[in-house]
Amino acid sequence: MDIKLKWTLIVIIATLLLIFFIYKINSPSTKTFTSSNGRQGEYIIYPTNNSKGILLWLHGDGAFEYENPESKEYLEGPKGIKQVAKDKNLTLVVPKTPSTKYNTWWEEGDLNSDYLIELIQTLPNHNNLWIGGFSGGSEITSYWLIEKLQKVDIKEGGAVLFGGGGSPKVENISNRIPKEDTITGDFPIYWIVGEHDTGDANEEHPFDALTASKEGEEFYRTNGWKTHITILDNYGHLLTKNNEGKYGEFLDEIIPEP
Repeated sequence: MDIKLKWTLIVIIATLLLIFFIYKINSPSTKTFTSSNGRQGEYIIYPTNNSKGILLWLHGDGAFEYENPESKEYLEGPKGIKQVAKDKNLTLVVPKTPSTKYNTWWEEGDLNSDYLIELIQTLPNHNNLWIGGFSGGSEITSYWLIEKLQKVDIKEGGAVLFGGGGSPKVENISNRIPKEDTITGDFPIYWIVGEHDTGDANEEHPFDALTASKEGEEFYRTNGWKTHITILDNYGHLLTKNNEGKYGEFLDEIIPEP
């Protein structure tokens, strides 16, 4: 074989192997995690080049986001959560609740939040942590998870709570969660909720997310946290328009550029 041709083939093969390797390490994968309290669950991780931190997305009741990662209502699309994480140089982690009884985060929320804390501790670059959640995912964040972040060395980040995120004091979970005792760095908390998200249309399991969001914002603000609440005109519980969610749009606006 001609030497020049031989080296050309070697270069082509090496290039193809490199492309395959890069594709492999940047491809999403589903993993299993078991916490010390015996709770086991799955999570999808979306790696990104030069990751500067973590975007943790906590699903609503029923785990639609986890079961349908290609839906443009949440993760997929040019303005979806996956694209925002990539643009912000954040590794997106989408866990499914490990609850053995319910497909929710807030039921058995104390145990589920312990699971999440241990999962966060295993993730690289978790010192920069952004938490995004919808409905029940927002509830576990405001009721239990934020207080337990004192167990993790968080330097920066924040939380963006859609359609919920109530006051742990109202629910008799915690009377106080002082910012200075929980996280030393900047960690603002945002609430995004529809003006009609009052639970009136759901007679079986009513949930007044608008009231919960207002109560949660007031609680954390009075405990020294930087807070902000946005009430969206003409929206109910689902923040979607033309079958595309607005979650990624708000995350893109709130999370700073890398």
